[in-house]
Amino acid sequence: MNNTEVTNHQIALSVLQEGIKKLAQWLELDFPSLPLIQHQSIIKAKEIISWKEESEFKPLNLLFDSIHIQNYKSQEKTHYSPSIVIENSFPILPVPTSDIPDISKFKIEAKEIISHLNHEDLSNLSLLNLCLEKIGSHISYGENDIAYNDFIKSLAMIAVSLNNNHSADNIGLIGGDLSGIQNFIYTISADGALKSLRARSFFLELVTAEITQQLLTELNLPPTNIIYAGGGNLYILTNDNHEENQRISNIIKARFNDWFSKSYQGKMFLALDYVTLPVDSLSSDQLSQYWQKIPQKLGSQKQQKFSNQIRDFLTPKPSYESCQVCHRDDQVKLKPLNPHNLDSSSACWVCRTMFELGSRLFKVKAIVRVKRAKNRIFDRTERVNKIVLPGYEYYLYESINKALSVDNAETIFLINNWDLANYKQEKIKPILLGNYGKKTELENESGFMSASEMTEIARKSGKIARVAYLRMDVDNLGKIFAQGLGKKLNLPRLASLSRQMTYFFKVYLNTLATEKNYNLLFIYAGGDDLFISGVWDEVIDFAFQIYQSFREYTGNNPSVTLSAGISFAGAKYPLYQSANESGEAEEKAKGNGRDSLGLFGEVFKWEEWLGKENINVNQLEIDDNLREYLGGNVSLSLFGVKPFVDALQNIKDSYSRNFVQNLLATAKIQEQKIKEVEKKKATLTYSQEIDDVKYFLHLPKIAYTLARLPSHIQNDPQFEPIKSSLKSPYNARYYSSIAPWLELLNRSS
Repeated sequence: MNNTEVTNHQIALSVLQEGIKKLAQWLELDFPSLPLIQHQSIIKAKEIISWKEESEFKPLNLLFDSIHIQNYKSQEKTHYSPSIVIENSFPILPVPTSDIPDISKFKIEAKEIISHLNHEDLSNLSLLNLCLEKIGSHISYGENDIAYNDFIKSLAMIAVSLNNNHSADNIGLIGGDLSGIQNFIYTISADGALKSLRARSFFLELVTAEITQQLLTELNLPPTNIIYAGGGNLYILTNDNHEENQRISNIIKARFNDWFSKSYQGKMFLALDYVTLPVDSLSSDQLSQYWQKIPQKLGSQKQQKFSNQIRDFLTPKPSYESCQVCHRDDQVKLKPLNPHNLDSSSACWVCRTMFELGSRLFKVKAIVRVKRAKNRIFDRTERVNKIVLPGYEYYLYESINKALSVDNAETIFLINNWDLANYKQEKIKPILLGNYGKKTELENESGFMSASEMTEIARKSGKIARVAYLRMDVDNLGKIFAQGLGKKLNLPRLASLSRQMTYFFKVYLNTLATEKNYNLLFIYAGGDDLFISGVWDEVIDFAFQIYQSFREYTGNNPSVTLSAGISFAGAKYPLYQSANESGEAEEKAKGNGRDSLGLFGEVFKWEEWLGKENINVNQLEIDDNLREYLGGNVSLSLFGVKPFVDALQNIKDSYSRNFVQNLLATAKIQEQKIKEVEKKKATLTYSQEIDDVKYFLHLPKIAYTLARLPSHIQNDPQFEPIKSSLKSPYNARYYSSIAPWLELLNRSS
């Protein structure tokens, strides 16, 4: 085949076919003869990523082990990803191990999948792409810490980008950033806010997907050239045709920003730009230096938002009654937010659309993308809802078969579906969403729990009737991608790191929540962050589970951590305010040196919240001078916050509420005294006066509180470790969190 006749699609397909063929040979399968393209761009791409025909398939070393950020400890252990095939639904979190995994079971499962591929399947780019993800995400080929899937995908995107000029010195990178997401999602009030917020976050995922799809179409690129797309960000590898890349980027940017300006009052803005990278940088740490040019250029655009639409903003417009949900005042006529309740808030068309969408999202399994056309008629009884984007309409279906029957569908997205049997048409593609929601037991149209139902569950179990809101994200994410891999940075590792972060937040969190059947609702989960609501004590439990699972997932690397904030509210408290409060708690956690949780108005490291049992204080990561001051070589039965809460809950029928109140009073006195001493730092009586207040002021009050307890409690063997550990200065900091936690667990009003 002549080089000039080869399309980008054919290049990508040939690379994926060769990737599958390599696996088939390793698995000793008879593989159909395929006319694999020996194109110069593929040969060049293999040179760039150091493809070696003699390489072997091996267990995958954990890529997170290679990450190190300055001023953090280096990872000391070597971990392996378990050799598994990704399940068809609710994939289980792959927990790394320090032992080299046995790949025999993996080979059996992979062999079963590949043996069922026919000639038609092998010509289906979408199916092969998903097949490689299922099989190749936990096995290596060549470099031991690069997943085979990311290795093949990088080879495909480089080869496609070099198709028109395999000897090019440069390659192109397009980056996009959708700003204003916080403003669009969180600044809403009124009834139905929970379902509306979920709908808005889902809507933004579709907007990101649509921008990406239009870029691929205009640039004539296959989906394998997407490095990352989600959560308002996207990166696409392309050729070095500067003028064409810049022209197309400008057209799509203008198209969406004009739409944002007219339909959404400019609350969102798309920054989209292009840079060139030396081809050689794709296989070296120089990639970071060029990669960072994209966020710099996007940042400059965000400083000049809507410069092309400035005349529209300056043109005087009449104002009308404000929408009671989003507060916009440019709509001539408002209607009830809930069409079934005429007394509900007066709302604009956007908020009514989001309310309706939020009511039905729980049932959606497939999304159909069709080009906009006049007079198109769809059977409303078959589809769940419709979303209109620039040039395209998205139809949501709760039945995959109904979605497949839609005429003129350009793309059909299946949500969180890994079953290859559903991808027999190339237009069918997967879309990953962090979308867990506990089904309601009440008759309501949304299908998932309302805030009122969440508070009622807490009340019925004897706890205070509250909803909790959790916001969490990865610490130092920019540094992790720009600096974390150091000299090992290259395109395959960058793609792999991006995919693994996405999987955790959009895939594995769904499974973790489902396994415990938590009473929660994911408002947003994707990229590197999340926003979750639910029954308050279950939100706390899930926050700890997320943290511990993430630390396991990343091999407990000190450079890769999470910070979070949790707020509490009644069922009718404005949700946007709860979002702000949990966001503020998260920011305080970031300010505590990261790797922290803000909860009950306090901020501690996660290990302090989770605590430990039966520990020598020399095992704690604290300053040596402080340990010497407090007294080293001390053994504690309980340390931290949660072990005390759990222990006291186990004997809650035996201790009085006064004990909790005295504990809380002790914490408040201590806090007040610390503030008083800190105000007079310059005139301290002696140098360690603040430390004495922090760590020893509590002892008389605690002794008094313990002495007031009935003798049968004091003499209870279960209470002895609690009593001795409470009197330790090492636990002085935690009273202000232990007491309110116990209070909420045992107060139903």
